[in-house]
Amino acid sequence: MSNKKRQDFYKNKWYTNKKKSTKSHNHEDDQTTERIGSLDPIETYNLLNAQNTYVNFNIPYYGWKLFFYDEDYKDDSETVRKIQTVERFIHRHQRFLTLFSLENLENGTVFTLDMCEVYSDDIFLNEWSDFKRDMYENPLHTLNCIKLAVHQQILNTVPKENLNSMNIINTLSTVRLKILNYQPIIFLQDLKANYYGRLVSIRGCVIRVGRVKHLAQWIIFSCRKCSLQKIMNQPLGVYTVPRKCNKCGTSKFNPVLNSPLVKSVPFQTIKIQEISNNDQNSKGSIPRMFDIELVDDLVNTCMPGDDINLTGIIKGNNTVKARNKTSFSLYMEAITIVNNKQKLQDENVINNQMPIKDYLAIKEVYNTPNIFPLLVHSLCPSIYGHEIVKAGLILSLFGGNVDDAELRENIHILVVGDPGLGKSQMLQACARISAKGVYVCGNSSTSSGLTITLAKENKSNNFTLEPGALVLTDRGCCCIDEFDKMSKQHAALLEAMEQQCVSVAKSGVICSLPTRTSILAAANPIGGRFNRNKTVMQNLKMSAPLLSRFDLIFLLLDEPNKLMDDLLCKHVMSIHSNVKDNNTQSNMYQSMNTPNTGKLSLKDRLVPTAAEIMNVIPQPILRKYIAYARQYVKPKLTKEAAVILQNCYLELRRKNNKFADLSVCNRQLEAMIRLTEARAKLELRTEAVEADALDVIEILKYTFENTVTNYPSLSTKNITNGKIKQFVNLLKRDITTDGNKIFSMTRLQDIAADNNISIDDFSEFIRKLNENGILLKAGSNTYKFISL
Repeated sequence: MSNKKRQDFYKNKWYTNKKKSTKSHNHEDDQTTERIGSLDPIETYNLLNAQNTYVNFNIPYYGWKLFFYDEDYKDDSETVRKIQTVERFIHRHQRFLTLFSLENLENGTVFTLDMCEVYSDDIFLNEWSDFKRDMYENPLHTLNCIKLAVHQQILNTVPKENLNSMNIINTLSTVRLKILNYQPIIFLQDLKANYYGRLVSIRGCVIRVGRVKHLAQWIIFSCRKCSLQKIMNQPLGVYTVPRKCNKCGTSKFNPVLNSPLVKSVPFQTIKIQEISNNDQNSKGSIPRMFDIELVDDLVNTCMPGDDINLTGIIKGNNTVKARNKTSFSLYMEAITIVNNKQKLQDENVINNQMPIKDYLAIKEVYNTPNIFPLLVHSLCPSIYGHEIVKAGLILSLFGGNVDDAELRENIHILVVGDPGLGKSQMLQACARISAKGVYVCGNSSTSSGLTITLAKENKSNNFTLEPGALVLTDRGCCCIDEFDKMSKQHAALLEAMEQQCVSVAKSGVICSLPTRTSILAAANPIGGRFNRNKTVMQNLKMSAPLLSRFDLIFLLLDEPNKLMDDLLCKHVMSIHSNVKDNNTQSNMYQSMNTPNTGKLSLKDRLVPTAAEIMNVIPQPILRKYIAYARQYVKPKLTKEAAVILQNCYLELRRKNNKFADLSVCNRQLEAMIRLTEARAKLELRTEAVEADALDVIEILKYTFENTVTNYPSLSTKNITNGKIKQFVNLLKRDITTDGNKIFSMTRLQDIAADNNISIDDFSEFIRKLNENGILLKAGSNTYKFISL
């Protein structure tokens, strides 16, 4: 029988005996248990440890049998020498001594051991020269040496005259040890059978959390004949019964599970999945998964969607299948869990979170002049143009700065446009350079795949939570392509986009998981191309509450332009021929966008120069730069920037402007604040200044301008641009008078006739205005005027 099956067998047996123990105990056993509870500590110790000593105060290490139950104490043994080396290490580092108290041991205080501190101690490495190899190849014995040294130091704080009268329950408390900075981190795909029994560190994302159970550590057994009681250690959770009674020689015992000396620890199983690196070579393969066993203080320390670093011992079990074929499955017994979301909250987690070469690369990017255009061009160099759209996407990757947990700092962006303009490629680039990004396609995603799935555990009726894409990208970005193809899933996104969490209430399970993620979506209009006779909502068939949650909505239209088409053609040909005429492209682009007079606009400043085209920031460095900014840079809004944003918002409210047929509300003001903070974070600045606010306002104006149409150039007989402008001004004046934007065909004809505007074919005139988005058809012979 394999170790795993044996453990499960004895666990079930222990649960069964626990149910039977209350019924099968005779009157004599109950009296014995009752009598033990009333005994003083010395009598309890003598009764339970007769000829079976686990805590021996007659040897230098009182708790020897607690950690080395299968090894006898010898003064000159190698184990004793290692323990003494650890004791000397503890005395050289005084910070450990403050934690060594019996109260901390009873309360379950976790004692941390930083491997960087150990490896920097030359005296320790000289005395224990094989420490690194022993820690890797024989971790159980090595960790027990450290635990026994800690346990002995704690008991040394108790006066000797009080040791024999100390309650045995205190001495049975085990030491909880946490290993930090154990390197290197092994990839899940590299874990093979040769790692069995080794101490390794891995990283993954939690995708399943099992139900908490209880595992026995110490059990009291009563002899069926003479009622002598014994305390037995349950190593590795395996149900262990005494071989024979020391008094009568009987080998039959009953567990006394209602004794105060029975001790159990919580037990939980989780499953992790390897972190996606968005590498093109890794696509198409199923992500590796690994089972983790958590015991004692590690239980309930992580939840689905958490990005964690684990340090533990690799174990395995054999499963015999048909035709005598044996499969070997590995799992880990965790010792340390470091939640990467809470690194900054724990001072003792990781000293060197980034190698020095990464800091130097970040510093080099920071010292680059005119860094904003360089970052925008580095986002997706293969896509030509769309600098303002790229600027909005890069700002969303940096995010805002919010101290209140109830407010969101994530920036949501929607890109709407005709097919073939590079929307999908820009989203994939965002997923690759994001510190934690996932790219999904809307036509192959479900509501549960985006949020939470409730599944049953194997061979039980217990439910587990399996996170979806939004939960897995907590504190990252989720890129959703074909957003218009998932209309049934839009309702599931409403809570996640604003409340930053998803709730589930199924089969009696009610819980909520965080989804602090930026949603970057791309959608195509209905029918494949954008219809200017309709608004964005009508082109996408999206609800107003969903569209209002997006901070920026970009509209990309495929309109013929001789100069832009020529530049795009040269750019595509240079990519395929590997010959780049950077100077020619840059000069042509700048000549097209450079204004005659005045200060350069943001769109003109974002045009890449020849040096920026050639010197693109590599994606790994750009990813680390964004991760560094999100983790350490927390900009604050200055008064000057706040005044500019406030005036812009009030101006939009006064005009009652509607963007994409949506009224301007306080969400637009919060979006401007987040974007301004992200603009400052992009340059690693701690203050968002006036220039940042002006850049954000220019991006917002660009989104507003794309949804309205300039005055059309019509060539119909007796219809000139002057008549069009005159007619539009009359409509504006009429709206100012009564506030009604809906006009009937008769009312439009009366306005033209009252102001002496002669048009031969009035129906053709209205049709042209409708095609160019000035008058939208609202019903039968009724039109809605769109303010310009």
